[in-house]
Amino acid sequence: MRLRLTALVVLALGTVTVITSAQGPVLSAPARAAADRISAPQLAWDVAHLASDDLKGRNTPSPGFDAAADYLIARLQKAGLTPAGDQGGFRQHYDLDDTRLDTTRAGLTIGARRFAVGHDVAMRTLGLPKSGTVPVVYVGHGWTVPARGIDSFAGVDVSGALVLAHGPRVTPTGVGISQVGRVTVGARSVIDEAARRGAIGVLFITQASELLRWDDLRSGGQVRREMVPNVPSAYATPEIPSLLLSPDATRALLEGEMLDGYAALQAPEGGPYAASFRLKKSVTLDLPLAQSTRLRPFNVVARLDGTDPTLRAEVVTVAAHLDGAVGTREVADDAIYNAADDNASGSAGLLAIAEQMATARPKRSIVFVWDSGEEQGLWGIRWFVHAPPVPRSAIVAHVNVDMIGSSRPDTAEPAEGVKGVTRRGEVYMLGPTVLSRQADALITRVNAEYQGVQLNRAFDRTDSEFFYPRTDAGPFLERGILTIGFNTGTHERYHLPSDEARALDPVQMQQVARLMFSVVWAVADAPQRIGIDQPMPASVPRHP
Repeated sequence: MRLRLTALVVLALGTVTVITSAQGPVLSAPARAAADRISAPQLAWDVAHLASDDLKGRNTPSPGFDAAADYLIARLQKAGLTPAGDQGGFRQHYDLDDTRLDTTRAGLTIGARRFAVGHDVAMRTLGLPKSGTVPVVYVGHGWTVPARGIDSFAGVDVSGALVLAHGPRVTPTGVGISQVGRVTVGARSVIDEAARRGAIGVLFITQASELLRWDDLRSGGQVRREMVPNVPSAYATPEIPSLLLSPDATRALLEGEMLDGYAALQAPEGGPYAASFRLKKSVTLDLPLAQSTRLRPFNVVARLDGTDPTLRAEVVTVAAHLDGAVGTREVADDAIYNAADDNASGSAGLLAIAEQMATARPKRSIVFVWDSGEEQGLWGIRWFVHAPPVPRSAIVAHVNVDMIGSSRPDTAEPAEGVKGVTRRGEVYMLGPTVLSRQADALITRVNAEYQGVQLNRAFDRTDSEFFYPRTDAGPFLERGILTIGFNTGTHERYHLPSDEARALDPVQMQQVARLMFSVVWAVADAPQRIGIDQPMPASVPRHP
């Protein structure tokens, strides 16, 4: 009966492959036995270690992250997996520059007046260091929406100039701009467009809602951490700086110009605004650095070769970010951000999959990645797609494991704070519904014959930021690689010190990890290469 239902589901999905019960089970007997060895007690033990107070949340970089990596590597070596990092090791390093602004000298000079950063000017994004006397070009709201004929930059040359716009959260009145996380569908923000047209930075006429929290804003944006080279992605740090102007700085900048400073400050959010124009005056921008430090974070990367002499050249990648979101604010007398669910749970689940996959290898090869810097800009996984240990064209699909440790009671009305968490035996799946009928059909089939986990597709939609870009798998998707993600949802402990191991559900982790094992094995063992067979959503930009 279960196989009949699976066949009906596959036909309903419209897959081009006819799957019937005559084909037999997807998982081989050894693969199923290996998946069965993934156990709740071992997962609980590994999460407790990775999320212990001693490791302090595994920030990137930190001694705690290094200790977590050592723990993984020892197990990978024991399981017999092949190192796939640098120089024959398990660590894949990348360069990261930590640059800090010299706030004692940073500022904006307008005429005879100097406005210091941290007082009358606030950094929004530091970007690369810029200094010099440059022109200023006003562009209103700053948005470019080609389909609507909106181009705030039309008729003005911003190359080598500072762009002045209202913001930073202003959008054109009456124009719906679909913003999915950091991505704007069919539109370009003022920072993106200014950088594209050669501007050296952006000045914002700060909107009133932002001025209310000026004391918090004026000390922000003074540190920039980014990879070298900067690998393109939705989460890459802007290359050009952007600054927020106080009302006093705005009035000084626009004194004697076509647009009066008082009028600019009183303009309603969204406009209408004055036409774009080049200011008569130039300004001097000084953003010197106090220091720049080159850091060398790393991912942990291991490989398992496939059994088929031909298909082993193709690869399925599986990743979980090992780092946590380490904050500085003490909450309820707790200052340690243990990052148990996000993402010690995924890291432990991936370790279990890797160990057991080594005992029942599929036809294709598998590369396992525990990436770093996810919480700060997807550093590690962006570097991996930039410099993978295998040809990028060989990557069949990427499976992402992030937050698989939570469950909620099976009640009609879940408690406040856990509405986003799945029930035990339920998991959110991201990617196949949108991207691949073949993958969706295969996952549906292998899940029905083995685990029977409830696959919740609520976020597997093009308009969900959990599909893109709020996903660790985004850099793969941006490069046209099929992505499949699993998580059990967010909760009230998310990114707080209370995200501790004792709050998690080991049985949930076991069920989800076994499901993921079966999915990875099925994709890696499929007779034909599975990939994207649906149109790429417009919300996903393409990067080389």
